[in-house]
Amino acid sequence: MAEEIRNDRKASFVGRIFLFLGTVLLMAIVYVAAILLQMPEDQNSGLMSAEQEPLIRMQPAAMNDAQALSELFGAPLLHLPGYVMRGEGTNANFEGTVARVVTLQYSGVTITAVRPAAAAPLLLHGELSVSLRGDLSILHLPALLAEKGDARCVYLTDAEAAYAIYAPQATEEDFFSVLEKLTWTK
Repeated sequence: MAEEIRNDRKASFVGRIFLFLGTVLLMAIVYVAAILLQMPEDQNSGLMSAEQEPLIRMQPAAMNDAQALSELFGAPLLHLPGYVMRGEGTNANFEGTVARVVTLQYSGVTITAVRPAAAAPLLLHGELSVSLRGDLSILHLPALLAEKGDARCVYLTDAEAAYAIYAPQATEEDFFSVLEKLTWTK
């Protein structure tokens, strides 16, 4: 009987040690996660640097001229010259900051741009799955392809803005053919 009591005490002692180590490990994980996820004091620091002018609200505009929309946007836009286009520009709220958004709609393709580039999450099409391809670039900028079925979207960014070229119904061959026709506004 005395032997059983000693064995129970040993098991109880070992259990307490594992419980203590588990608690310490859990606290360490929570501490590391808190440090990694800590928000910077200035949440807008990634949106505008000191040398950039603050974005002034853009007056909502609808027009069929990519160059005029580019001037309202304040940065070059990707567009398809020679194709019928309907465009609009507006403001969006991104993490408490004003972002400029311009959308150019063509038959079967929509090009959306957002400024500043840090507001790129506004462009995401959440239903699409990202394809990791290192060979994809648009006008010398690395691009990311997302697709699901016949829906395809390419995302790219430069120092000033982020862009999305979206085709809800396009074969891969047709989509890449359209991408080859893209140019920048001046």
